[in-house]
Amino acid sequence: MIDAIAIQTCSLADPKLAQHEAQALSQLHQLPLANSLKTPPKITLGWHRNTKDSSPKLALFQTNSGAVFIDFVTGKKAHRRHYGGGKNQPLVRAMGKIENRLPYVVDATAGMGGDSFVLASLGCHVLMLERSMAVSALLKDALLRGEAFLKTENSDSELHDIFARLQVIHTDSTHFLHHQTINHAHPIEVVYMDPMYPEKKKKAATKKEMKVLQTLVGPDQDSQHLLQAALQAARYRVVVKRPKNAPIIQLDNPKLVPTTQIFSPNTRYDIYVIKALHASGYLPLISNTRL
Repeated sequence: MIDAIAIQTCSLADPKLAQHEAQALSQLHQLPLANSLKTPPKITLGWHRNTKDSSPKLALFQTNSGAVFIDFVTGKKAHRRHYGGGKNQPLVRAMGKIENRLPYVVDATAGMGGDSFVLASLGCHVLMLERSMAVSALLKDALLRGEAFLKTENSDSELHDIFARLQVIHTDSTHFLHHQTINHAHPIEVVYMDPMYPEKKKKAATKKEMKVLQTLVGPDQDSQHLLQAALQAARYRVVVKRPKNAPIIQLDNPKLVPTTQIFSPNTRYDIYVIKALHASGYLPLISNTRL
C-alpha cells in the first residue's frame, strides 16, 4: 500500500489559524506538513471549506483535481439513498436475509463508504474496515459531521438510525478477520469485498475519487488472502463485487468458487454461501470462529 501523503495548510483569512489547524492534523495523524517537504507530495490531507457550508470537511487534495471528501448527509450518497432502488438493488439482494432480517455486514474494503451507507440505510449494521489511514480519517470525519447534523433542526429519525448502524475501524482487513473474536451482539455474518479494479484508460475511470484511491492504495495485490480470511470469518456468506466480465478471484483450492452470482449492467456479485461450502467439504469448519 502506498498511502504516502502530507498535511496541507488551508487558505484562511487568518494565517496563524490555518497553520494551527494544519499542525493539529499533523500531530493527530503523524504526518508531515506539506510545506516542510522539499518535494511536493502527490496527495495532501487538509480541511475543505465551502461558502455554502459552514462546517469544514476533512478532504484529500490531488494536483489538478478538486477536494475529495465524504458526505453521508447530502450529495450523491443522499441521492442514492432516496432513489437507488431500495432493497431490490443487486447489492442489497446479494447480502441475503437471516430469518427475515438483514445480516450484520463487515465491509472489508470500505473505501469512500458508498456501499456501506446504502446497506446501513436499508437496515444492515455495517462495520467498515479501511486500511488506508487517510481514507479511514475521511470516513470518521463524515460520521462525526453526520452526528453533528443529527443535532440540528433539519435532521430526521431515519438518518439517526442509519448512523447508529455504521462504524469504521482503521485496520488491515485480512489481519482483522484472521484475529476476530466472537461477538454475540454482532457476529460477522456477511463479509463484503470490493477489491480495487484495475485502472482503466477510459474517462469513466478518471473520477477524482477513484484517482485518489488508486494513488493511495495502489493496485489490488492481496484479494486472494482477504477472500480466504473472509471465508473463515463469515458465518453466513461472503460477497465479492467484481466487474461484470472479470474472472472470479482464484484461491488455492480451485473448487472453492462462488455458490451463486447476481448481475447488474456493469457489475457482478460473487456470492459464497458458507453453509453450502461446508456441506461440500470445500471449506473446512474452523471451530474457534463459530459458535
